[in-house]
Amino acid sequence: MALAQAIVIGSCGLLILGVHPVFLGALVQEQRLGDAQLGNLVTIEMLAIVIGSIGGIALLKRLDARFVACLASLALAAIDASLRGRGGMAVLGTGRAAAGLCEGVMVAVALVAISRVARVERASAIFLAVQTLLQAVVAAVLPQLAGMGSRTDLALMALAGFAVVSAGSALLLPAAIRPAETHEQRSGLSGRALVALSGSGLFLGAIVSVWGYFGLWLIHHGHAPAFEGTAVSTCLVAQVVGALVAARIGERLPSRMTIATCALAGAGLVGLFQLARADQAAILGVSAAFGFVWLFTLPFFAGWLVEIDPARQAVLYLTAFQLGGAALLPSVAGELVGLGSIDVILLFSGAVFVVLAAVAALSRSPRAAA
Repeated sequence: MALAQAIVIGSCGLLILGVHPVFLGALVQEQRLGDAQLGNLVTIEMLAIVIGSIGGIALLKRLDARFVACLASLALAAIDASLRGRGGMAVLGTGRAAAGLCEGVMVAVALVAISRVARVERASAIFLAVQTLLQAVVAAVLPQLAGMGSRTDLALMALAGFAVVSAGSALLLPAAIRPAETHEQRSGLSGRALVALSGSGLFLGAIVSVWGYFGLWLIHHGHAPAFEGTAVSTCLVAQVVGALVAARIGERLPSRMTIATCALAGAGLVGLFQLARADQAAILGVSAAFGFVWLFTLPFFAGWLVEIDPARQAVLYLTAFQLGGAALLPSVAGELVGLGSIDVILLFSGAVFVVLAAVAALSRSPRAAA
């Protein structure tokens, strides 16, 4: 029961990731934020989630888990509700930074609970499936409610509502959900491990660069908000399928070459988005493939790191590098949008995918390096 409640809390904390395309596109359409500023807003919130998750783990070592999770959830609900009707980078940036800190604490509750169970891989897969399905449902429903008022405010109130649900779930947690005691071990990362970790940041950064601007890109090419929700939810459901397939057959595939192949597939898919920009059926198909490749690929970075470092020290840094890439690359992409058009996002992400494919394919395996 504790694990189930913690997964609900963490999933509510990560709901913004699935709502981003709808939320960010609405901000620009309602003239609350310039399109070139979207990448910066994504960067601010992603970095805040990283900081919040680290802080949340520290808090859980010392404080009642119910108190920590409930306080973070209620604070998030208040922050989301307070941003209704607001605009401008100063206000939204500050608000989303504060929200990200709360979201990170909520995610920490789930991560710590998962780390304490016997079958960590299975619990992680359940967490991934729950959070992604929740994102898919909300992303599909929100555009259908566009006639009820501001799409931005509807998204904010949905986020606030699920934060309240998280607070309720927090009341059912046991008081003590604490990270396992570990002895700090300082050891430098090898060059090969840094290459693999950087590759994981490039991959997720390229994905999030497209994801953060996806709703705006659809609007730019004349698609209605209702279609935007359909495309986003299609992508999210395909992510779950990709993760489950990777869990099923992942051990049979070579990690490094699978990453290289999937990176090339990612480059091809962003090109297909551009070719299919006027065809809704084709966009839905590419969205499904994009979502599948997204979560199918991510587990192989852990496999690559374990091959490099069987002691599994390098794997501990995987999430930090991935979220770092997801935070920083969209900011770079946003600057490029300011210099060109929204379609530059696809060119930028495609180039990053190609670079990653080359890095993964040309990197030496541990056996070859020995």
